[in-house]
Amino acid sequence: MARLRSARASWRALLASVTTAGWVGAAEPASPPAAGAPSSAAPPAAEQSAAPSAARSVAPATAAASPGELGAALRAYHAALAERRLDPASQLSRESLRAALASAEAQLGMGRRAEAIAILAGLVESPRFQPFRGLEEGRAAQLMLGEALGRAGAHALAREYLLPLLQPGAPLDGWSRRAVSSLVDMGLQGDDPALISSALARVPSGADQPWAGDVAYLEGVLAERAGDQRAALQAYARVSARSRFWAQASYRSGLIAVDQRQFALGEAHFCKVADPKQTPKLAPLFGGNSFFQIRDLSRLALGRVAHEQYRFDDARYYYHLVPGDSDRLPEALYESATSRYEAKDYAGAHRLLNELRALDRAHLYADEAWILDAYIDLAECQFPRADAKLREFLQRYEPALAAARQLESDPRALQALIEGAGATDAQGALGAGAPREVAELLISAIRVDPTYGRVRRQLAELDRELSGLDVAGGELEQLSVRLREPEAVKPRPASAIANAPTDRLRKLGQQTAALRRMLREASVGQAPGSAAPELQQVRQELLQLEAEAAALEAGSQPASQPATAASGAQPGTAPGLEQLLAQDRDQVRELSESARALRGELLAQRNQLAQQALQRLEKRLTRLVRRARAGRIETVLGRKQALELEVEALSQGYLPPGAVDSLEAARYLSDDEEYWPFDGEDWDDEYIGGEGLP
Repeated sequence: MARLRSARASWRALLASVTTAGWVGAAEPASPPAAGAPSSAAPPAAEQSAAPSAARSVAPATAAASPGELGAALRAYHAALAERRLDPASQLSRESLRAALASAEAQLGMGRRAEAIAILAGLVESPRFQPFRGLEEGRAAQLMLGEALGRAGAHALAREYLLPLLQPGAPLDGWSRRAVSSLVDMGLQGDDPALISSALARVPSGADQPWAGDVAYLEGVLAERAGDQRAALQAYARVSARSRFWAQASYRSGLIAVDQRQFALGEAHFCKVADPKQTPKLAPLFGGNSFFQIRDLSRLALGRVAHEQYRFDDARYYYHLVPGDSDRLPEALYESATSRYEAKDYAGAHRLLNELRALDRAHLYADEAWILDAYIDLAECQFPRADAKLREFLQRYEPALAAARQLESDPRALQALIEGAGATDAQGALGAGAPREVAELLISAIRVDPTYGRVRRQLAELDRELSGLDVAGGELEQLSVRLREPEAVKPRPASAIANAPTDRLRKLGQQTAALRRMLREASVGQAPGSAAPELQQVRQELLQLEAEAAALEAGSQPASQPATAASGAQPGTAPGLEQLLAQDRDQVRELSESARALRGELLAQRNQLAQQALQRLEKRLTRLVRRARAGRIETVLGRKQALELEVEALSQGYLPPGAVDSLEAARYLSDDEEYWPFDGEDWDDEYIGGEGLP
């Protein structure tokens, strides 16, 4: 009986393998075409293996999708390859699927995103992928393809592969969570986030769902962009601490409250992120590195709110909380120095500016901090020191101001400066002999604009895609040439050589016959109808297996007919391989032309953004240069007032007559003498009686 149970299980597995692997569909090419453009020729005959002819009858029907459906180009290639028997016939298994996923992941790790998309798209759009679509490996392939397309900017394609993972009947697993995260990221970064939000409406809602916080944060951002602050606050309130956007939602809620002049409420939102005691324990774990960046921003926001309310000590405390390894430290030091200056704590302001200077890193507040340092000296009546700092500032930034004004009226010089990125040829484009540091200052002022940086990245991505289109056009031409050569591409045999479904059915028939013999031997000596219940169950299952095998054998009889006849399609209705290649060549040509036209538009937009950045720089430097010149006037007036006070004190007898010019010790020196200011430390040999004599 144990032999019967094991044999029954093995036959059931064999029949299942015949019904699924043998009759589902054809295999995808070994080097699948990417987005309608194959990257290599059809596999040679040595790599072709046998495949059931019935599979070729299913493949064209499966690939006959609507013309506008996404992925239809790849399915059309699968159908055309099966039509000419150029499709590989190796059976798709979970092991081969895992190997393909590992290969695609390795390509992504090396930065070869296009190659990874080609592998995954050819795999997912293969007709044989359908049985694996609901398995872990199949869902992983769809997720990896959708994420790769999303990073490439193809958000419409990415949605088509990610949204099926969120269908009501789909399992709620890690792949669903990652799909929602990727869709939310595309909604926050894309040009049409409302479309992503409407697509996520089908996702099961509820606070207990792991993705509820991400979806709520996207809704809040959309409401805030639409100007509906009330709806935005309600959406941000639904973001739980288990969401990676909890810190962002709390921070943006605080910004909305401050914008409404509700400073206490805004501080409460900021403190939830800035104060570790008020932060939920799970928030840093789920937020990752972004959480600590938002924490720094929250501490800066707390300092600014306190500064706005003239609570200078609180502002200094909040700014001091920004850690030393934060990118926001220069900003915190400058803001703290400004608050100490307004609180008339000039020594504290000087210490903070010295810390900022000791960082020795580039930051946006270099020019503002320079002016602030000079004005603190003015407040301390250190007129010579303030005048020296202001003169140095004017010497550095007045040429940059003149160069910015000149570039505003010379678009060609501006474009040369941008393309040269501060090199020697770009300096000559200034036309005024500006030094290298001036060109670098102008370029850094332009690049700091976030919109300009986004356009630059789009230009770089477009140039990379243009080079890829040129390569794809050359490969398509080579494929067309190879297909016209009779000996270049050889189809596989029309019939299977070994291990075909018919062979498996024959083997199944032999095993069922052996099972019948074993049942007869086990029934010897027993009265009819008095067999054991287990034998009766095995006999019933055997009859069912024979019926299923007979149905499969009957269905495989027309398999020797041409594929078009088996599928019911008329010959010539589906496009051939040569026609598909020709269509793709035309599409590549059209894409190249439109991409080059788009590149021209992006270049014009980049130059316009650079022009606007220069205008902002010109206004900023004009304001700072005016303050520097006004500060120099203040130094002269301050010296004059100090001299008037000294004269008045002498005339009224507050100072003895011998104390003329007593405010500056250098006035007492002769022409051959030199004054050394006090360094804060006495040496024994610098005053009388310190020679160590008895």
